[in-house]
Amino acid sequence: MAVVTLPKNMQKVQHFDIGYYYDDTGILDINKLSSKTFTQNSSQFTFGFKTGNLWFKIDAKNSSLNEEFVLYLSEPYFSEVVLYEKEDDTWREDLNGLNIALKDRSLSNHNPAFNIVIPKDANKVFYVKINSKLTTSGEFEIYTKKHFNSLSGHYPDLLYMLYFGAILIISVINLFLYFKLRESIYIYYSGYTFFYVLWVASYSGLILYTPVASHFHKFIMVTPLFIMFLILFSSQFLNVKENLPKAYLPLNIFALSFGLLSVLIVISFDPWFEVMNSLASVLFLVLFSTAISIFKKTKDANVKYYLIIMTIYMITVSLMSAMANGWIQNNDINRYSFLYGSFFEILFFTLILTNRFYIFQKERLDMQQELIDIKNNEEVMLKAQIEDKTQDIKNLLNEKELLLKELYHRVKNNFHMIIGLLWIEEDSVQDKIIKNSYLKIISRINSMSIVHKYLYESDTFAHIDSKEYISEIISEVKNIYSGEVIVINKDIESFFIDINSAVELSMIINELLNNSIKHKREDEDCVIDISLMKKDTRITFIAQDNGLGFDIDKKNNGLGLKLIKQFSQKLPQAYYSFSFEYGTKFELSFVTQE
Repeated sequence: MAVVTLPKNMQKVQHFDIGYYYDDTGILDINKLSSKTFTQNSSQFTFGFKTGNLWFKIDAKNSSLNEEFVLYLSEPYFSEVVLYEKEDDTWREDLNGLNIALKDRSLSNHNPAFNIVIPKDANKVFYVKINSKLTTSGEFEIYTKKHFNSLSGHYPDLLYMLYFGAILIISVINLFLYFKLRESIYIYYSGYTFFYVLWVASYSGLILYTPVASHFHKFIMVTPLFIMFLILFSSQFLNVKENLPKAYLPLNIFALSFGLLSVLIVISFDPWFEVMNSLASVLFLVLFSTAISIFKKTKDANVKYYLIIMTIYMITVSLMSAMANGWIQNNDINRYSFLYGSFFEILFFTLILTNRFYIFQKERLDMQQELIDIKNNEEVMLKAQIEDKTQDIKNLLNEKELLLKELYHRVKNNFHMIIGLLWIEEDSVQDKIIKNSYLKIISRINSMSIVHKYLYESDTFAHIDSKEYISEIISEVKNIYSGEVIVINKDIESFFIDINSAVELSMIINELLNNSIKHKREDEDCVIDISLMKKDTRITFIAQDNGLGFDIDKKNNGLGLKLIKQFSQKLPQAYYSFSFEYGTKFELSFVTQE
């Protein structure tokens, strides 16, 4: 087997020959492997998907000026990577790979890397055991320690970082376009680019520096997610629903399937990752067939661009996939061409979507200009029509105001007529309970009458002053119960209140006053404190008396309490409460419609 020579002024050695041996049983140890015959292979290797252990033998001769080196494996996705070297007739192990956290590795790097020492002008043999749930492709490289720790030693990582930055900027651009146009195609493409970047981050190993490092294989669920968003984007971009309706449902089923696979991969990596790979191959054939059928039918330029871009992209991805499967050799072109292909694809589609936004903006500006022209041409005619209509509306409003005024006046008069009849009846009744019932009815009708009186006298017919009409309601109730000593303390703010709220509130106040008088203490005057205030859009009403109170949970509570509850519930966003610490306290809060 060939020996790799480390030259005098070396910084990095790559593309050398190594030996390999495949243990399909996965049970052989270093003692048994060291006596096996190894087959010569390139240090840039690919063996596809293997379930056993791959062993590599690296025989290095140090002709350089250094003794300390780094043995580096270029891929991060190996579950187990173990370096063996003999020291004093015993094998020293250095554990690495996804099963070992970065902090526990002898050399902290997202890709497996080992510190090795080779004395000057000496030969040393190293064995490396690897296994993976993913592909077994990669490259061994040997660095001087100084070069490995320099910026030049991290060139692939810098390339990935530039790639991530560019794609994330493109994702932000597409999100911006989505919020401008509210078209789902932009959010689909943003989702595709976002999850694609996450997939590349896992493929490059940079994801191992994040909290998901210990869940690397579960994180591969981003792969079906970016495929799902690619399907949704393609369906919108090709306008499949209109151009090829029979393909619309199958594509949606494909998208749903990949969304489901993302969940299944989290639950169990095997066998769902392999299922996803097989389904992806079928999907890309379906996408190409759909695009070709639509192009034959419509000759749409965007569909032609889609076919060109996706062809280039799929060639580069196929090279990487074929290399990962061990069908073609592992070299830098086959390994990294997908980065350039995907960047070209993402950039080109972003330009098309941006142009779509530009066209939309131009159409909107053209439409605005057309509307301005129409407005200028018809301005005189519209002005005349508006003046005519304005006069008609004024006439109608005047007529409506007269009718409303007459209506409120008649309603008020009718209330007074009913009140007069009730007073006559009340005067002829001797029974105190019946007389009190008449007084309550008169009080209720009188409260509604007062609201209509103020509407009749108001200029707006839509709202009335809170302080004026509530003060009159209180005065009228006191007049009705002229035989009682009633002290009412008022703290009422003046503000406008709408007609509906005014009616409900007047009935509530009336019932509360009647209840306070009804439940007053025999040895004390009836004292009632009333306050009404407004803060922002919320009105708060409080009534407190010094009476006996009552049991609010009693089933046979009278009509008055039921009316208070019903009218309170009619008010917008209202809440109310009773308390009975001393007498009865009622609090009501609701939102004004003014």
